[in-house]
Amino acid sequence: MKILVICGNHKRNYNFIEYLKKLDNIEISKILLYSREDVTPIAPDNLNSNLKKLWQLHFDKRLDAENKRFNFNLSENFDEKDITKIKNVDEILSKQNEIKKIKADICFLSGVPILSQKILNILPKFTINLHLGIIPYYKGAITMFWPFLFLEPAMAGTTYHIVNSSIDAGEILHNNVPVLEKGDGMHDVAAKSVVEANKDIHLIVENIKNRISRGINPKFDLGLESKGKLFYKSDWKPSMLKIIYELYDDKIVDLYLNKEINSKNPKLKKIEM
Repeated sequence: MKILVICGNHKRNYNFIEYLKKLDNIEISKILLYSREDVTPIAPDNLNSNLKKLWQLHFDKRLDAENKRFNFNLSENFDEKDITKIKNVDEILSKQNEIKKIKADICFLSGVPILSQKILNILPKFTINLHLGIIPYYKGAITMFWPFLFLEPAMAGTTYHIVNSSIDAGEILHNNVPVLEKGDGMHDVAAKSVVEANKDIHLIVENIKNRISRGINPKFDLGLESKGKLFYKSDWKPSMLKIIYELYDDKIVDLYLNKEINSKNPKLKKIEM
């Protein structure tokens, strides 16, 4: 089975490839590597000194959490010819002859922006995204942040879903949540969620293999688009960091485990073999 991977260039995205590479009877034919924003972006100039400190704290914590768990080196595990770097996703269209030549059975996405219908038209019908957020509850952008802002740490997790023209509204294949432990900060939970999802990548591959052999196409839930909440990048404000770090000292998981706050639990979809 041939696999096309389109992913971001952050360590959490490389972890996805690490687990995919461990699988037998598949071939990662090509990796299109998308240049993402800096892992620790510089705070905007218009923030006051306090918010700049919280901004730095927030992204330093993310970097620390990911450095603890992700160490896969892409260049040491793949030949240069297997990796094509792209600065924006529209460049995928210029690679369509190369993509057609691969004849991939599955395309996996991790850490890339929304793809246009023109791009989807040249990708396999089983184009599957690893979304950091539990669909349909948390769709769109920055979806690992909102469960903590809303004091619902048990709602932090991931979703494998088939990609279609609607944002995070394609067929849900599989959800994962991590085990929450004392001392986990928000970014620890996010990083653990990525690892738990990647451990189950074999289930996704086997499911799609089975569906291809039986001629089963992606399903469409017409109601999924209207379910849950679709978040945009513009919904996130630096002032929200005061709630996470000043009001709760990034100890929302501890408060939940100590039963000092309540969190609803998601209804998870698990792969059907």
